[in-house]
Amino acid sequence: MAYKRFQNTVAESQQLLPVAVVIMAAACYLSRLVDDGLWMQLVCLAVTTALLVELNVSNQLLRVASQSSASMFLLLSAAAIFLFPLLPATIMQLCMVAVFFMLFHCRQHHESPGWTFYGFFCLSVASMVFVQVLYYVPVLWLIMAAFLRSMTARTFWASVLGVITPYWLAAPAAFYFLGTETIIAHFRQLGYFAPLGFVPNLNEHEWLALGWTLLLALTGTIHYLRQGYQDKIRTRLLHQALITMMVVTLLFLFLQPQHFHLLLSILIVCAAPLIAHFLTLTHTWLTNIAFYLIFLITLVIIVYNVWMPSSNFLSVTVTQVCSYLPL
Repeated sequence: MAYKRFQNTVAESQQLLPVAVVIMAAACYLSRLVDDGLWMQLVCLAVTTALLVELNVSNQLLRVASQSSASMFLLLSAAAIFLFPLLPATIMQLCMVAVFFMLFHCRQHHESPGWTFYGFFCLSVASMVFVQVLYYVPVLWLIMAAFLRSMTARTFWASVLGVITPYWLAAPAAFYFLGTETIIAHFRQLGYFAPLGFVPNLNEHEWLALGWTLLLALTGTIHYLRQGYQDKIRTRLLHQALITMMVVTLLFLFLQPQHFHLLLSILIVCAAPLIAHFLTLTHTWLTNIAFYLIFLITLVIIVYNVWMPSSNFLSVTVTQVCSYLPL
């Protein structure tokens, strides 16, 4: 039996997720959650976290009872807190977790058109705020065929119907309120590509969050490729599906970086279970040190990304509080 170190005790603790929730709640508050009325974003974040917990439990992504997948998602989201005010980004995260949740139910079930339909339905809903997410459709077909072993004629047509249905339901209202030109312009974005080598104008907070997320994603991927053989075949196939989605997202981000914010939100969803696997199921002294460093650096990035953009908000708050003091 492997020696249980501090990292394993924390990763398997029932208090890890509540602590991550408190950190994310503080970051959201300092990001003007109350003043700007970002309640829809908060609802999407809460539902996404709950789905990640259920995704981990129902598919046994970790060999031990742990809430580290959802916890790492919250911590990485707090490190990229500039995404929180963007409603399309939070909707994207919710829909992508829902896609994984639905499609993972289809694993080795050739007669599962219902779950397939719901999975691609969620992807289609995401495409209403980011139409380029439809480029993931052939990638998901590949995942269904290679890793989930659920691709049949019935599930293929169920996926096609799932993509079409949201637009079919929304078409009458869209034509009435928006007109055909807006709808055509929405799908026309599928053919727009920025020149290769285009570098978006990102600030230091965005570069820092992207770099840290990439480093953690790379760490989790390398760890799983080296140590994933210890998992059951079923679990290995699911993680390989997540790695495939992450690699495709990184390629998408490299080729079309103008979609930085929405692609980073997808990357966080794919990377969280992989880094959680690394933190939970390693036992060496080196990984124990890495555990300390990962959490310390993540907290420093959260403080930096939250504190600097909210400095004006904090100064106004302090001024208002001082105005009530009998000075």
